[in-house]
Amino acid sequence: MQRKLLIAGLVCCSLLAFAQKQKDSKQQATNVKAKPDTATTDYKLLGAPMPSIKLVTQKGKVITDKELQNDAHLFVMMFNPFCEHCEDQTELFKKNMALFKKTKLVMMAGPMMVPNLEYFENMHKVSEFPDIIMGVDSSGFIDKTFLYRNLPQINIYDKDRRLERVFAGDVPMDSLSRYIE
Repeated sequence: MQRKLLIAGLVCCSLLAFAQKQKDSKQQATNVKAKPDTATTDYKLLGAPMPSIKLVTQKGKVITDKELQNDAHLFVMMFNPFCEHCEDQTELFKKNMALFKKTKLVMMAGPMMVPNLEYFENMHKVSEFPDIIMGVDSSGFIDKTFLYRNLPQINIYDKDRRLERVFAGDVPMDSLSRYIE
């Protein structure tokens, strides 16, 4: 009988000691700040940081985040050179470029669209507008941010390069104007 009581007492003490150790280790884990894991960042969520941009223009010039720094919004329009909605949106932007005093506009096509940029340029003369930067994605930006709803998709980033708004499909200027500086 004494033996059973001794064994039961040892088991209870062991369980209490184990539970206390678990509690202490959880408390220590909550006091340590974890580093943000950029591999698991969902760049499609509002407020998410903008992933790095590496855009290659039709002429082979590489544009990165550094060239896009300003104290205003950044519009990134993901498009396909053969998409009619994308062509219409481009024409709408061209007509209203006078509004874009500080806001920058980037038109980004998929990496396989390099040969088709010439067609788009010939049709829309985008290079005549120095405030529009057009090229293909070479950093995986589209893979990280495209919602696969409609084209064009326009991501609007604030001056701190946090995602503020996403538009998909045809977007009238009155919807965009509040983000233009």
